[in-house]
Amino acid sequence: MELDLKKVQEFQLQFDRMEVDTIETAAKVRKFFKQDYPKLIRWAGVSGSYIKSPVMSDEPRSPSFGNRAEEKMDKRIYAQQTLASVGKAIDVISEESRRILIGVYAENKDAWSMCEMLGRERSRYQQKKRKAENEFADAFETCCLWWKDLHVYKKIDVQ
Repeated sequence: MELDLKKVQEFQLQFDRMEVDTIETAAKVRKFFKQDYPKLIRWAGVSGSYIKSPVMSDEPRSPSFGNRAEEKMDKRIYAQQTLASVGKAIDVISEESRRILIGVYAENKDAWSMCEMLGRERSRYQQKKRKAENEFADAFETCCLWWKDLHVYKKIDVQ
C-alpha cells in the first residue's frame, strides 16, 4: 500500500489540533451501549450477549424465511455488520478494558460487582471504566467506518 503524503500529514495534524474530551467521550460510549446497541441487536436478530461471544463472519447472513422489503434487509445487514464491528473493536482493546465492557454491557454487572471482580476501589474502577470506554471509541472509529464517531473533542485554540 502506498501512502498519500498529504493524507499522512493531515493524520498527524489531528494529534496537534484535537484533544479528546475523555469524560464526554465515555458518556457517548455509554449512551451507545445503552441505547443504540440494544436496538442494533433487535434489528440484527441476534442474541443479547453478542459482545461476549460474537458470531462473526465476513458475509452478513439474512434470514431465509419470507419475502422482506429491501430496506428491511439492508437494515438487518447493516445492524449485523455494525455488531460485528463492535466485536472487532472489543477484541483489540486491552484485556482489562475488554473485561470491564463485557461485564458492564453484556453481563449487566453493577459497579460493586465490577469493583470486586477487578479488585479495585470504586473511584479507581470509575477511572478504569472511563479508560475502557475511550479505548472502545478509538477502536470502533476504525472498525466501523459508517457509524458516527463516538469521540467528543475539546476546542483547542491554535495561535
